This record gives sequence, structure tokens and C-alpha cells, in this order.
Amino acid sequence: MALVHSNITVGTTPTLLLTIPNGIGYTAVNIANQDNNPIFVGDASITATGTNQGSRISATSNLQLWLHGGDSVYGISAAGYRDWK
Repeated sequence: MALVHSNITVGTTPTLLLTIPNGIGYTAVNIANQDNNPIFVGDASITATGTNQGSRISATSNLQLWLHGGDSVYGISAAGYRDWK
């Protein structure tokens, strides 16, 4: 299987990052955030806050997901988000 690499810019609305083709078995994907702000990944209803908040990928970090054929992943930027600690 070939390694596929794409650069995708996400904004403050859900952006399709990838779809695993139907018929493909359980597959690992790695999503890297190269921005200075966190991003969130999930389904098409994803938000950066609230009840539909997706899985957070911190600035300059990555997340590995395992997906099935037919699964799609969306991302949304957390521009303006503050990580209060």
C-alpha cells in the first residue's frame, strides 16, 4: 500500500480531511497539526467547542486514528481558542 500525504487547510467550519474508500479494511491514519492553534477532528457535525467537540490535536502535534472503509474524518480550526491552564 502506498503512503499518501496531503496538506489541507482547515478553517472555522468543518472541512473534509479524508475518506477511506469502501472495501478497505481497518486502516491507520495519522493526522498532524502544523499550526500554532489546536484543531479538532471528528464527523461532519464537529465543532471546536461544546457537545460536538471533536478529538483535539494540539499545536504541532499529531493523532493516529483507526478507520474502516467508508469512514470520513473532518477537521475544524480552533482559531481564537485559548488553552487555559
